[in-house]
Amino acid sequence: MYNYPIEGIDGLEIRYDCDLSKMTSFKVGGKADVVVYPKTSEEFRRTLAALEGVEHVILGGGTNVLVSDEGYRGVVVSTKKLTRLSLKGNILVCECGVRLSAAVKACVENGLSGLEFAVDIPGTVGGLVAMNAGCYNKACEDYICYVEAENGVYNKKDCGFSYRKSRFSSGEAVIKAAFKLKIAEEETIEYKLSRFKNARSKSQPKGKTCGSVFLNEGFFAGKLIDEAGLKGYRIGGAYVSEAHANFIISDGASAQNIYDLIRFVKKRVLLETGTELHEEVKFIGNFYENRL
Repeated sequence: MYNYPIEGIDGLEIRYDCDLSKMTSFKVGGKADVVVYPKTSEEFRRTLAALEGVEHVILGGGTNVLVSDEGYRGVVVSTKKLTRLSLKGNILVCECGVRLSAAVKACVENGLSGLEFAVDIPGTVGGLVAMNAGCYNKACEDYICYVEAENGVYNKKDCGFSYRKSRFSSGEAVIKAAFKLKIAEEETIEYKLSRFKNARSKSQPKGKTCGSVFLNEGFFAGKLIDEAGLKGYRIGGAYVSEAHANFIISDGASAQNIYDLIRFVKKRVLLETGTELHEEVKFIGNFYENRL
């Protein structure tokens, strides 16, 4: 079979030849050699230490990734089972695998306000922190108290937050994150939740997608894509959403179809507007640079 150092970690759940299409929102991609599921923060730490120098990737909610049709020749560390959270006054501490919907629910149940913007973001706390994700003029950095990561514990100012980036974007694993929230009336929290849900339902297209494909770097990527006449443009089973041009929908697509469409959109927008788009989606595995 495969010979990886994680096989010596007592109690670690290990699965071989796993279909990664079932672990991402695009629902495409091939198999990974190995997927491991740490069940505690300490087990996660031991796994990361054992994999030092070994090809591996950490996968949370799988909402901003595209996995190659050939899959991934290495170890995928899933945070699916790292779902513990706790409250210390107005500080919410979450393991990296906590779904954002669960974090928001805990806030609502305890009269804490701040994370309402994340109510319908289909990801995990680890991804939220690493990407400094956000919407509607709110972002992770606005509420972070500290982050416990692979190489240490960081307060907010040492997390290196900027637009859709942090010190963790380049690979240092987030293990836990603590959010400093505000006590608020139930009516205030419910009003914010309703406002964010309504705004998202009006702007987010339905279907198999990874969320926003390109960063909004002082401009709206979707507007530039629309102005380039690319709404509805299709390559194989992948097409640019008619509802929001910064979304690509998979309609029986291969991962390569989606990759080719991303590259085509970038090329066309650069040609039409002189603006280079940068991907928000992360690529896992090998893709082919062909014909475009």
